[in-house]
Amino acid sequence: MPVNTPRSDYTDAAKLWEQMRDVYAGRAAVIKAGEKYTPKLPAASPTAQENYLNRGNFYNELRRTVTGLVGGIYQKAPRFDVPARARPWLDDITLTHIPMSAFALEATSEVLLMARFGVLVEMASATPYGETRPYLVSFATENIINWRTSNLGGDDVLTLVVLRETPTILDEKDPFQVKPVEQYRVLSLDEELRYTQQLWRRPDQSGDLEPYGEAVVPLRRGEPLTFIPFTFLAPSYTTTDIKDPPLVDLANISLAHWRNSCDHEQGLHLVALPTPYVSGMKGGGDDSILQIGPSTVWMLDKDGKAGMVEFTGAGMNALETALEQKQTQMATLGAKLLEEQPTLAAETATAVLARHAGEHATLRTVAEAMQQSLRQILQTMAWWDGLEARPTDVPVEVALNTDFLQVKAQPQEIQTALMTLQAGEISYATFWNLLTEGGWARNNVSAEEERREISREPEQLPPPTEEVIKVEREDEE
Repeated sequence: MPVNTPRSDYTDAAKLWEQMRDVYAGRAAVIKAGEKYTPKLPAASPTAQENYLNRGNFYNELRRTVTGLVGGIYQKAPRFDVPARARPWLDDITLTHIPMSAFALEATSEVLLMARFGVLVEMASATPYGETRPYLVSFATENIINWRTSNLGGDDVLTLVVLRETPTILDEKDPFQVKPVEQYRVLSLDEELRYTQQLWRRPDQSGDLEPYGEAVVPLRRGEPLTFIPFTFLAPSYTTTDIKDPPLVDLANISLAHWRNSCDHEQGLHLVALPTPYVSGMKGGGDDSILQIGPSTVWMLDKDGKAGMVEFTGAGMNALETALEQKQTQMATLGAKLLEEQPTLAAETATAVLARHAGEHATLRTVAEAMQQSLRQILQTMAWWDGLEARPTDVPVEVALNTDFLQVKAQPQEIQTALMTLQAGEISYATFWNLLTEGGWARNNVSAEEERREISREPEQLPPPTEEVIKVEREDEE
C-alpha cells in the first residue's frame, strides 16, 4: 500500500479529532463547518441560514477548560533535573528557541485536547551553537498516520512510524514565494533491527510518492540505534493506542449548546416583538399605508378589529431551560475545575479537597503521565549524546505540579505550627513543608536549602534606605 495510507483506527478517529479542533478553535470554525455541526433550517435561503448561524452564541468552554487545566499543572514552574551536560539544552530544546518548559506546556495542552501527541528525538550534526547535540521535534496526532509494534524478546517494540510533514520549498516560478510540499518521514527498524529514516515525496509535486534521498541510519558512538526514539504521549500512560480525548463529552455538549443557542436566538428574532393586526378596515384601502404611532387613526367597520399579536407559548422557555441545563453539564464535566468557587465559611480545606477528589484524580493522572513521558524523552536525549549505557540509567527527574487546589494557610494556622515546632513536637522539615503547602514558602526549595540560604545572609539586615522609607510612607497614605 502507498506510504501515505493511514491505519484503519487512524481513519476512524480522524472525524473526532477534527471536531475537537473545531470546537477548540471556536465560533468561526464551527460556523465554517456548516451543516456538519448545525442542521440547515428547512427551506431556508443561503442568506437566511447565514443569519441563523450568526445569531447563535458559541460558549467556548472547551478552550477555557483546557487553558485552566494546563494552568493548574503549570501554576508552579516545572522542574527538570538533568546532567550538567544537558542543562543548556533546556533553554532551546527544539533548536527553534523554544525552552523545555514551553514545550512541556504545549505537549500537555495537546494531550488534554486530543489524548495523543508525538515527540521524536533527533541528533543535529551542526547547530547554531556550533555543537552536535540532540533536539526534539513534535507531531500532532493528525500527523502520525501509521505505526506498528512487534513482539521482540517478549516486549512490544515500536518498529514503524509514518509521519506526515509539510515543509516549504522555494517556488520555481517566483523566487520571492515559498510553497508547502507533501512529505512523509518513515521511521523503522530494518531486518537487522537498525533504526532507519527515509523521506518520501512526489517527484515534481505529481505522480506517486517515491523515496526522497538516501535512507539515513542515525548513529550513537559509531553504532546504529536499536530502537526508534519516538514517544507517544497520552493522558494516562505511554501507549500507541488511540484513546478518546478526556474532554470529548465537553466538546459534544458545547456543540449541543451551540445548536440550542441558534434556535433560541432565531426564535427571539421571530417572536420577541409584538405584531399589529387589523381587520374590517372601513373603506378597504392599501394595507401598505397603515402606520402605527401617535396622531394616527384607523377607521374600522362595525365588526372591525385591531390589536397586537404576541407569542405566549412555552417554546422559548423550553429552549432557555435547555441552555441552562447544558451550561450546568459543562461545569460538571470540569469546565470550571480550577476557578475559585464560593464555599461555606465553615468548610475546611480538607473538606474542599475531599469534595473535588474525583475531579482532581483525572488531572493528576495526566500530570503524572506527562512527568513519566518527558523524563523518558530527556533520558533518550542525554543517552544519545553519550551518557550512560542505557537510557533508563541516565539520572533525570521531572516534577510537575499535582496540587491543583491550593488553599493558602491562614496566619493563625502558621502561628499554631510555629508554636508546635518550638515545643519540639514537629521537626523543622515538617514545619517547612507546612509553609510550602500553605503557599508561604518557595516551591521546590528543601528545608536544608533554606537553612543554607539563611546561613549565608548577614546576621542583621541593613536598615532601609531613604527611598524605601519614602515608598512605604506613600503606601500608608
